[in-house]
Amino acid sequence: MVAFCRVTRQMELAKKLHPSRFTAMSGKMAAIVAYIVGERWTNPAIVELVATSDGHLLACHEGNCGCNDYLGTVDDLKSNWARLLEVADLTPQERQEADRLFQRVVGD
Repeated sequence: MVAFCRVTRQMELAKKLHPSRFTAMSGKMAAIVAYIVGERWTNPAIVELVATSDGHLLACHEGNCGCNDYLGTVDDLKSNWARLLEVADLTPQERQEADRLFQRVVGD
């Protein structure tokens, strides 16, 4: 039952964070958000995100070998993620799930 609730919450979260709701969301941010919530909204999709020891983000896209795409800093992503969640009209449970997913993917 807990797993079902988490999956349902994650699906609702994905709907609320979908780039179609945010006209100013860049393709890069859409790909990152999709990866965090377990979706594929862009082509190519991100299949791996790596935070480097010096606080930068690298991505591996479908069909690529290795994380060759520089996305920016972890701090910038944290800031953008926080702003997105502020305007996404999330329930407390969805916010908690968003934070859990972000932490799982990006870490501290």
